[in-house]
Amino acid sequence: MFDGRERVDRTELPFEEKRDEIVEFLGAPENAIMALATSQGDRVLVRMILVVGDGLDVFFFTWRGSRKCEQISANPRVALCKDRVQIEGVAKILGGLFDPANASIRELFEERFPQAIESWRDRPGMVLVRITPTSVVIAGKPDEEPKLEFVDLEQGRAYVEPWANR
Repeated sequence: MFDGRERVDRTELPFEEKRDEIVEFLGAPENAIMALATSQGDRVLVRMILVVGDGLDVFFFTWRGSRKCEQISANPRVALCKDRVQIEGVAKILGGLFDPANASIRELFEERFPQAIESWRDRPGMVLVRITPTSVVIAGKPDEEPKLEFVDLEQGRAYVEPWANR
């Protein structure tokens, strides 16, 4: 995605401002359900997950034996999508959802989604997964000129390009 080639029609954007917008997006209640893509070998799966954001990190929980965990273990590179926002990142399985080490993130889920946590409390094998975003692409709104905003969280830069012919 960020191939390093400079384009004449690329306009730099203030990175800190774009990063703050992403943090706000990830923490917004209306963005609590996102599509998660994982892959292993030649198999790619996408499914909807319940998430909480903590700064730039995104967390979700799932069964340890799920295809999500199997694919993340084989290939931690994942993608999330919600509306016009596409996020690429690296996932890490943090251990049991109810492990003391995961208490602070579990509390975020309990505050925002108490029924979801309560319904899984007595079911064994639930794990917490953290996604650390590496890049974000935001598509322009339908009533704007076609554009894509790129936020490279690893390199600390942001820019916008026309979307046409991409």
